[in-house]
Amino acid sequence: MSLFNSDLNNEQILGQYLDEIYRKINIPLERVIDKDLQHKGVDIIYQSKPNPVYIDEKAQLHYINSKLSTFTFELSYLKDNMQKVGWLLDKEKITQYYFLVTGIFVNKGDELTSGVKKCKITSVNRSKLIQLLKQKGLNPLTLELYNQKIRNDSDSKYKTEINELNIKTEGCIVYSEQLVEKPINIMLKLNFLIQQGVAKQIYPKICL
Repeated sequence: MSLFNSDLNNEQILGQYLDEIYRKINIPLERVIDKDLQHKGVDIIYQSKPNPVYIDEKAQLHYINSKLSTFTFELSYLKDNMQKVGWLLDKEKITQYYFLVTGIFVNKGDELTSGVKKCKITSVNRSKLIQLLKQKGLNPLTLELYNQKIRNDSDSKYKTEINELNIKTEGCIVYSEQLVEKPINIMLKLNFLIQQGVAKQIYPKICL
């Protein structure tokens, strides 16, 4: 099985598990099968009145059986050696919320085919996230300047510390040169986003 097909299969398995969770916590969501909507950054729709809410599920499928305190948000990637705008800043995306799926543990080994045992879901308001970044001095233009500097530097490392973020408590920029699409992402601490009122852990719910 190719890596692409394997990822697609894993997404389907995880999607079925997540649908069970949404039913369990009484969130009425409709999974999207329309390819056009999917390309616009919509995996699931919350049918609320007067308008539906568009949600993009982002899962750490390459970090099975791991607990990570961060999540990466895509600034750019390469396709056919051409740079493309990443999903965070893509104006064509109509995403309103991200559901970040982390801490994915499976029943046996490190394969989702053995069944998902547990995971964590964090909801992130996209517009609030972009506004928070602007308040930190990271508007789209500034992020693009960082992006180009890293991509044009032959000595760029995986992590780049930037003045606008505390690398220990807030985040940094990362360059995954080893991947085919060579994405550049802004890596942010989940606790930082929650503390700033941009994100909320919706599963399992935190008891205060």
